[in-house]
Order: sequence, then C-alpha cells, then structure tokens
Amino acid sequence: MQETIGLRERKKTETRTAIGQAALRLALLRGIEHVTVEEVAKEANVSTRTFHNYFGSMSEALTAAWHDEVVVYVDALRDRPSGEPILDSLEHVLSSVVARLDEPLGSVAPPAAMVRSGVAILWQRTELLGEAGALITDVVAQRTGRDPKTDIYPQLVTEAALAALTTTVHLAPAATSAERVELLGRAFELLRAGLPEER
Repeated sequence: MQETIGLRERKKTETRTAIGQAALRLALLRGIEHVTVEEVAKEANVSTRTFHNYFGSMSEALTAAWHDEVVVYVDALRDRPSGEPILDSLEHVLSSVVARLDEPLGSVAPPAAMVRSGVAILWQRTELLGEAGALITDVVAQRTGRDPKTDIYPQLVTEAALAALTTTVHLAPAATSAERVELLGRAFELLRAGLPEER
C-alpha cells in the first residue's frame, strides 16, 4: 500500500515538473505573454484539465519551474565547504551558471536561460528575482554567522554576486563558456578588492 502511494506521489511530482518545464521552455522561446495554457499542456503531453489540477495560471507554472531549478543552485551553495570564503563559494556556483549558457533549453537552469533569452523574464518578474536573492541571502547569513534581518552584510554580498553574474552575461553575450567564466572570475576579483578604481 505504501509503495503504491509512493509511486503515485512520484508520478504527481513528475507531472508537475513536466508542466513547469514546458511553461518555461515556451516562455523563454516566445515570451510568456505569447504562450497559452493549452500550448503548455500539449508541450507537457497532458490535458488542459491536468494543467489546472496542478496550477491556477501560467504564472504559477513558471514560478514553480523557476523555484525548483533555483533550489538546485542554492543547495550547491549550501554544500560548499564550510570553511571556504563565501565569495569563493558564490563564484564557484555562479561559474556553473555562466558555463552552461550554451546548453539547449530544457537542460539549462532558468537563472542562466532567462538571462540569455533576451526576453529577460527573470528581470521582469521581480518577485522571482527577490525569491532567489532571499534564498541565497539565507545561505550567506548561515555561513557567515550573521542575522540577515539586522546585518546588511548577507544581502549586500548576495546582491553583489548576482550583479557580477548579470554584468558578465550582458557584457559577453556571444562569448564562449570559458570566456564567460573568466570574466565572472575577474568580477569577483574586483569585489574581493573592494571595487578599486582602475586606471
């Protein structure tokens, strides 16, 4: 009986993920405003009714897909060695984002794909960016032993790291993965040095 329940729950999770990823793929390709629930259902190989069993709207489906993928990167940050400087940990994790920008849609995680898309869904949907920042800030706070509610440091570090990511992608949209990783590394060098003015 328990095995049957476990299988059913796994199937539900797989269906939910498939719908969310379908919404994300189509939104990245055409812009969320040009994608219908019917098209997402077809892409995910489910009925429209099944879509509505899991999500109330396209926005909900996209948010779910975004959240599931962001958690992968947040977990990777959390799993970095506890004694590693936090900027080193952030650079390591974000390097894996910029290194994957050339992978096909569906295999690349949304933070990278959204920046690459030109549609910039991520930046238009500030609540999604805010959620990602909050998750990262919590990890930074835990790693540095600071209270994110009273100490500016965790959020400032998070915002600076995300700025390094977006600046790298905007400055080098046609660069190779290796070139983007190198540019991101330079951005983190400047952050570590306190952003000195260069002549």
